[in-house]
Formats: sequence, C-alpha cells, structure tokens
Amino acid sequence: MDDVGQLKDVTRSELLQLLNQIRGDKDLVIDPDLMTILNHFTTAPFLKKNGIARMFRLENTHLDSATANRVYLMRAHPSLMMSVISQIQEDGKKGRKCKYHVIVVPQMTQSCLTLLEQYGLYGMIEISGWPLDLVPLDKDLLSLELPHVFTDLYLAGDQHSIRFVAQSLITLQSLYGTIPTIHGIGRYSAMAKDLFLMLSADANASPSTVAGGDSRVDRLILIDRGIDKVTPLCSPTTYEGLMDDVFGIQNGFVEFDKSVTGKDQSIKLLLNSGDAVYASIRDRHFSAVHPYLSSLVKELQVGYDRRHDVSTVQEMKSFVTDLSGMKQQHRALATHIGACEEITKRKRHAFVKKQLQIEHATLEGLDERECLELIEELINRQIDVFVPLRLMCLLSLTSDGLKPKAYQTLKTQFLQSYGYQHLVTFSRLDEMGWLKEQTEKSIPVFRTATKRLKLIPRDIESYDLSKPPDTAYVFGGGYCPLSCHLVQHVMQNNGWQGIDDFCQLLTKNVFTVTQPASQRKTSASKSITLVYFIGGCTFSEVNALRYVAKRKDVHIQVATTNLCKGAAMLRSIVKYE
Repeated sequence: MDDVGQLKDVTRSELLQLLNQIRGDKDLVIDPDLMTILNHFTTAPFLKKNGIARMFRLENTHLDSATANRVYLMRAHPSLMMSVISQIQEDGKKGRKCKYHVIVVPQMTQSCLTLLEQYGLYGMIEISGWPLDLVPLDKDLLSLELPHVFTDLYLAGDQHSIRFVAQSLITLQSLYGTIPTIHGIGRYSAMAKDLFLMLSADANASPSTVAGGDSRVDRLILIDRGIDKVTPLCSPTTYEGLMDDVFGIQNGFVEFDKSVTGKDQSIKLLLNSGDAVYASIRDRHFSAVHPYLSSLVKELQVGYDRRHDVSTVQEMKSFVTDLSGMKQQHRALATHIGACEEITKRKRHAFVKKQLQIEHATLEGLDERECLELIEELINRQIDVFVPLRLMCLLSLTSDGLKPKAYQTLKTQFLQSYGYQHLVTFSRLDEMGWLKEQTEKSIPVFRTATKRLKLIPRDIESYDLSKPPDTAYVFGGGYCPLSCHLVQHVMQNNGWQGIDDFCQLLTKNVFTVTQPASQRKTSASKSITLVYFIGGCTFSEVNALRYVAKRKDVHIQVATTNLCKGAAMLRSIVKYE
C-alpha cells in the first residue's frame, strides 16, 4: 500500500478529536515511548497549531506548567502513572489548580486505576482511551506497536488485544475496500477473524466507503505467533535484523552513538524506504552489504568528479542541482558504513560465530551434545542470561523438549549461576511450551515441518548468500522461516490445500473464509496480500517476505501487533508482572 497517508490521516484525526474535546489552553505531557510513534503521523508545529501550548516528556520530575489544562498521553503502565501522581501531588503542595486529563494508549488498566484510587486522585482526573491504530512504519510495514501482546496472550491468557487487531482490520477495510478472502492459522487468528467479521457486519463496513469501490487487497493471511515459536529465537543475519539486534529499532527509529557517528552527540535516525541507501541494503545478508556500499561510494565519487568536466552554465546548473542529493547520499553512506563497522566489531568474536554454527546444527537436528556443551559453557561463564536461555528454548522447541537428564542438568546449572528467582522463569517457559522435558507422547512437530516443507536447504556450504535461492538467507542459509513458508504456500495455492494435514499438527484452527467482494482493482496494479502477525513479527520475517514479493512480483503488506526479537520476548516473560 503505497498510499499509507490515508492511514496517517485517520490516526491524526482521532488524536485531534480527543484533544479538541478538552476546551481551553492545554499542555501535552507525552510518554517518551510514544514520542517516536507520534512522529510517524504528526509534528510539534501541527499540534501547537491545534491548541497545544507546550509539550513535555513524561518524567518523574516537577512540571512547570501554567495552562488551565494538562493532558497526559501515555501507556497504561504503573511506573508512568506514578510519575503522573507525583506531579499532581506536587501541584497540590504549591497550591496550583489545573484540570487533569489522561489519554491512555490503548486503554486504561485496572492496576493504574487502583493506583489513582490509593492516592485519592481518581475523581480529579478525566480519563479516556486512545486505541492507536496501525502505525505506518514504512510503505509495506504497519504495526500496532503494542509490545505486551505476546505475554498478554501466551502467558497471561488476556485476550483483550484481539479487539485492537480486529478494529485495525476494520479501519483498513474501510480505507482500501472489502478483503474478499481471509486465510488464517492459530487460535488467536481464528478469534481475530471471528471478531473482525462480527464488527464488519455491525458497522456495515462496505466498499462504498472507498473511492471507486475497489477491493485493493486480494487476501488476508492471519499468522498466530504461537504457530512458529522457532523463528524469533534464531539469530538474524540480514542488515536490518542485525541493526535491531545490535542497536535496537524502536518504533522505526534507531539511535547511534559515538561508536557509529564518530561524534560526541548521538543521532536518532528514521529507518524506512525514504532513506534510499537503507532501502537498498536492509533486506540483504550482512556479508553482501559492505561490498554493495563500497560500490555506492565509488559511484558517488564519480558524481563528485563531474565538477572537473563542467564547462557550460547549463552543466553547472545540472551539477549544483545534483549536489544536494549527493551530499545527502554521502551522509547516509557514512552512517551506514559506521553501523556496519560497529556490527562487525560486536559480531566477529569467535564465540558468536560458534553460537551461529550451533544454531544451524540445532535446526538440522545435529550435534545435540555439542549444543548442550556450548549452553553449559555460556552458563558457567555467566554470559548475558538471555543468550543461554534462548539457545535452551531453541533446542527444546526443535526437539519437542529436552531429554530429562539434560533438562535437569541445565536447569540446575542455570539456577546456580543466575539465581533461584528463575524458578518462575522455568515454570512459565514450561507452561508456554518453550522449554520443557521430553515425554513418551512427544511429537517431533518441528522435525516434521523441516522435512515436509523443506525448510532446511540441502547444501548450506554452497549456499549463495549474495544471490539467495530462497528465504533461508535471512538466517545465514540455515533455515527458511516457517511462518513465511506458510504464507508462500497460501499465496501459491490460494489456501492450505496440500499441507492441511501438517497444519493440523500445529493447531486445529486452520481456515479460509470469504466475504462478498466489491469491484476488483484494475489488472494493471499488483496483487496485494496482507499478512498480519498476531503476537509479534521479526525483522527477519519482514526481510523474507520482501524477498518473496520481489521474486513473485506481488505486493506483500506486513501488519503486526509489534516488531519483536527472541531476547526481548524472553525478557518480557522473565520480567512479566
């Protein structure tokens, strides 16, 4: 969907509607995590033009605000609510009177309400919710940016976020026409589909709301994160995946410090297709990035050298016109070359390379003993807790559990090294099926998948990472993401035919349903497939689906509840409260 501007307009209008309901001058205090999200569809001058006097970051400090209204825009997190409470109490001590409004994204929680009641502030604050819609991180990538959906669904069993998924689909359908075919796999995919169809019928969302009445999307594929637990635990090897792994991409932005920029002041960079250099390298395997950047540097030098051949006024005008673009490319190249050097520095350690080799062996079902030895070494050296934990989960998921003796040995060593508070961690991972003991009833689902769907390339040694033959390149040629293979199959076969018996091993919730279609788009436009991940999507999967889209000459629009990675998912499990 190249015209994601419509989606930005809807989100901006919803926010303005909430703010305009508050009459009079108002200051806006924003949760720092929401600031970068707001940058995707609005600006500070636009907000000031629409009634906002001043804007502040929500921090645990006193606020020098003098307007009649103070509006807090925040996530529903107890620590943030305590900052709000602290500021209101400070105002009370100084005798300052003000009307307080809290807009919560996506909605207020009981824990935050309880805090307000405990401190006697519940009646003083006007509370409203803002179910933030899909944020266009790029032309082909939309996200609800709800980081807690994974633990809410798979650990706590809290299904309220399914409504946000369904509502976001209603918004897309109102903008881009009826989605004629819906495929899905997984329990939460089925729930989202049912709620979406019910809301669609209730709201009478029809193609008449779209200019021309065209159905822009051919099919929707709903992917439940619980169907493919292995992919997020694999180490990324694309530039974008490593960028997230090393620096952390938050809401489409990355922050580079002196190690990349060479300057004392850090910079925050928006990563999307607006950066032509980034767009050309993000989906490549990391080993192919530096040679490509080198070729761009040479081309840029040729462009600069044109100044020596300028002899006429017309040629001078042409060179000056191109110069600003070359300078912009120069800055982008310098930044990405610096990022590549820092990634190489952090990933060239022999230990990191060994981990990747062990991962590939684990995915292939080889060298279990060597994998166990590496995990034990990591534990004994007290490497970052999430490194051995990720490998333990990966080994368990690919083998449908660890052998009892190995499980008990690793668990004992882990608890001795990292603390017995992780007994809760093991209990949670066992409950979720991520890390468990093998039983006689264990079914090797992952091994069946790799053989049946040919997810492991036959000859990894001769795999060409610069010109990959399949999506396995996103993991160094070791494994094709299961989720992406399922998407490919549905696109090629217009359904689950041919693998429906295998899908039944994963879940009983496998479906294809249709809606009355509106007028189809013109044949000149590319086929659009909307792939929606419920519970999170990795950048490796985004890279793989872009590869598929390019190979098949189709448009794949990725939507997700949030962008995720293995270490962050494990951290959310460990720290869940």
